[in-house]
Amino acid sequence: MLATKSHARQAATIQEAVVRKHQDRVRRFQNFTMPALDITKSLNPMEILEGDDGEMDPLRATKCAILMENFISKTMDMFGKGLLDETSRASLPAWVKNGLALIASAQADDIVDRVISVQPMSNRLGRIHYLDVVTERAKGNIPDRAIMFDALNGFRGTENLSSEKVDDEVVGGAGGTDYAVQLNYKPVIPGTLTVTDGTLVVRDNRNGLLVGDTGVPGGGITNTIDYITGNISLRFSGATSAQVQAKYVFNIEAALQLPEYGIHLRAENVEARPRALGASWSQQSVMDFMNDFGIDAEPTIIEAGARLIAQEIFKHVVNELRKQATGGAVIFDNTAPTGVSYRDHLKTLHLFITRLQDLVYEATQTTRPNVMVLHPSIAFAIAFQDGWQGQKYANDGIAGPRFLGRLTDHDIDVFIDPTYPRDQALLTYRGPEFVSTAAIKGDYVPLYKAPVHVRGFRKDFALLSEYTLKVIDSDMIATLQLTNL
Repeated sequence: MLATKSHARQAATIQEAVVRKHQDRVRRFQNFTMPALDITKSLNPMEILEGDDGEMDPLRATKCAILMENFISKTMDMFGKGLLDETSRASLPAWVKNGLALIASAQADDIVDRVISVQPMSNRLGRIHYLDVVTERAKGNIPDRAIMFDALNGFRGTENLSSEKVDDEVVGGAGGTDYAVQLNYKPVIPGTLTVTDGTLVVRDNRNGLLVGDTGVPGGGITNTIDYITGNISLRFSGATSAQVQAKYVFNIEAALQLPEYGIHLRAENVEARPRALGASWSQQSVMDFMNDFGIDAEPTIIEAGARLIAQEIFKHVVNELRKQATGGAVIFDNTAPTGVSYRDHLKTLHLFITRLQDLVYEATQTTRPNVMVLHPSIAFAIAFQDGWQGQKYANDGIAGPRFLGRLTDHDIDVFIDPTYPRDQALLTYRGPEFVSTAAIKGDYVPLYKAPVHVRGFRKDFALLSEYTLKVIDSDMIATLQLTNL
């Protein structure tokens, strides 16, 4: 847990640094004006992010401000390149106001952000970074640059890198009789050296002489070891049949060099890719709706398109996690065994959930899942478990996934998705940063609304979203299935 504890301590520091870096952007969109587009009256599109106490989550506000900045940059780029017609240019102020409101609303209600980490991207192209702990020097059978602690897979080393023991250090190839080499770590403790090809075996006698399957010394070969320098002069009794290796113990306190580890940073390029939808409707129908009810239908049409894209993105995220899950899988038979009440049997589901969390911890050595996405058909079984804290649906009447409640005994937030495969659930780990989370969604432009165009008696517009999805560690993802419902 060496590296992950360090990451946990650094996560808060990194978050604070990001918030400080972008605090001017947050202030700008809390008091937004844009004289170039005749937006002179101050707006606060980020108001929707404020809680009952009037405060905003600093990191969420920072993400929102970065995405708003991207939206403004993209808008002004199109405007500057002359890509907008007269109608579009005339509607730019309303376009910008609506766009900022949509982004803030999406950030306030973003359910994806609670399932996986969401990171804003300042450009379409970005990079994801990983941190590994690697060896800097070979030690016995531990090669140079071996990964000892992988940010994605946990501890991958041995028990001997930092010990005084050296196992299977290669001192020569097969087919020879004479070997004159210097061991990598010294001074060597007398009586601990063994040199062998797997068949022929030579040891030191604690006095600097090599004994066992040795040949007659001569011609510069002495069958000795210098414990201080680590120099070996050895003649076997016959030609070796395999690689020659040495095992020994060195004096750590007197050693001039020790096994070393280093920090290796890896980076992977990612690119935000677009999703887009168009909408078209009759201007006359909107006018009739306004005349009859005094309600403008166009915001509802825009919101419907935005929600459709958001649900497609959620489905994309969840399906990708399910497809790549390698952390484990368990199946719970809903049929109670003979002589066991169904109530008592259903209570045992918590053991299967715990088992699945343990499988992920076994695979990663770093984390246990803290997020579940399930199909409504098995929601009753989850809600029946001890420690369940349910939440009343806050958005009944609006289609899509939503937060269902929390398994407090397992430290799991539960989300319900009617489009997820029936009778199944997904468990994943949602962490605070790239190196400690199952997946990352990189937002470049969360929702971009093109101006409304009028053609004859019809209106149309387009919605676009650009993001990237990267599964960081598939071992942090596992699946659960209930059978015989």
